[in-house]
Amino acid sequence: MSKLKPADNGIRSFRPGPLLLLCTVALLISGGILFKIIRERQAVAKLSPEKAVVEEIREEISQPKPPTLHPLRGKRRIFLADGCDFRFHELTFTRTGSEQHDHPLAVLRDNDACLWDFQPVEGKKNHYRIVCADARYEEAFGKELTYTRLIDDEVPRDDTAPYLTLREDDPCEWEVRPLSYQNQFELYCRSGSEPFLNESLGWMTEQEDLKKEEITATLGRNGNPSWFILPEGQTPKTPRRVSHLIVMPRTDTELLTKARKHYEEEGLDIFRIRFETQHDKLTRGARKTNYVNLVKAIRDSDPIVGHPDFPPILSLDPTRPKEMLEAQLFPMVIPLEVTLRTHEIRKLTLENTEFWINAWDEVENFQSHLDESDIADGRVYRTENFTYFFVSWED
Repeated sequence: MSKLKPADNGIRSFRPGPLLLLCTVALLISGGILFKIIRERQAVAKLSPEKAVVEEIREEISQPKPPTLHPLRGKRRIFLADGCDFRFHELTFTRTGSEQHDHPLAVLRDNDACLWDFQPVEGKKNHYRIVCADARYEEAFGKELTYTRLIDDEVPRDDTAPYLTLREDDPCEWEVRPLSYQNQFELYCRSGSEPFLNESLGWMTEQEDLKKEEITATLGRNGNPSWFILPEGQTPKTPRRVSHLIVMPRTDTELLTKARKHYEEEGLDIFRIRFETQHDKLTRGARKTNYVNLVKAIRDSDPIVGHPDFPPILSLDPTRPKEMLEAQLFPMVIPLEVTLRTHEIRKLTLENTEFWINAWDEVENFQSHLDESDIADGRVYRTENFTYFFVSWED
C-alpha cells in the first residue's frame, strides 16, 4: 500500500479521548451553576421591594400597636344630640348663673361656642377630666367641669338636681361612652358621692335659684341624653327639613282591622295627626298619594329610603290596579304642609277621627323614640304601634 493512500479510504472521524470528556462535563456543570447564580440575583433584585413590604407587615403583626384608651384626647366642642327642643345647643357656661355661688355655671345655648379640653385619666379607657379650654374667658379657663349640690340652710339637698359648675378645687372624672351613631356619646360622672355618682350628664329648664332663666347642665335628667363631641371648629350636621310623614304599623291588631273597614267606608279623611312645635299646634289629614311615585322621587336624594324599616315598593302587589295602589291605607302618607326639622316637634298624636277620641298613638317625648343612626338622621320614630318616617318631597 502506497504511503500516499490513507488507510481509512479518505473518511475522517474524531474520537475524543477521556480527558476531553472530563473537561466538557466540568464546563457544563460550571455553566449551570453560574446561570443559577445570575437568575437568583436577578430575582432578588426584582422582589426586594415586595419582600420589604412583607417584612414590614410581619413586623406589624408580630408587634401590634396597642389600642388607644383615650381617642378624644384634646380640645373639643360638646353639643346636645337628643331629639328635643334644644338639640344642637352647645355646652357652654354663664358667669353669673346662680344665687348661691359665684362659680361659672354650665348651660346649653345656641350660637355660643365653648372649647373643652379632654384630659385622659391614666389607665382607664374613655375616662377623662373635662376642663374649660377657652382662653377668651380668664375666670373659667383651666377650671374643671364638675357638679355642685344646692344648699338649703347650709344643708346639701340630695333631692334636687345639682348644678354643673366650673371649679379648680374639685376634680371630676367623666366616662365618655361612645354610641354606634357617628360622633355621639353619653357622659357619666364617675366620681363624687351618692346620689349623683354614676349619673349621666343631662339638662333641665327649671333649675332652682337662678338669676335668670337658663337651660342648665345637670346630672340624671331626661334619661341618658346623647351628645355630639366634635373637634375644634366643627359643628353638627343639621338634619334636612321634612315635608311629608309616612306611617307604617308595627303590629296587625284588631284596632287596625277596624280602621281598614272605616277606611273602605269613609276614605282617608278620617285619619289625621296633630303635632306641636314650640310655637304652633297643627292638624293635618291623610291624603291619597301615589306612594310609588314618592319613593321614586326621593330614592336618589334621601338616604332614609335605605333604612331597614322603610316600607319598600316591592311589598306592594304589582297586580293591583293603580287606583288601589294610590289609595291603600298603608303606607299612609300625610303631607305636613310645612317644612320643619323633626327635632322641633314636641308632641305628635295619630288619630282615627271616626271615634273622635280614639288616639291611635301619642308621642309626647320624641327624644325617647328618636333613631339617630346615620341613615335615619333623626327622622325615624318608633313607638309600640307605629313607625314614623319623615321625608322631604316636592310633589
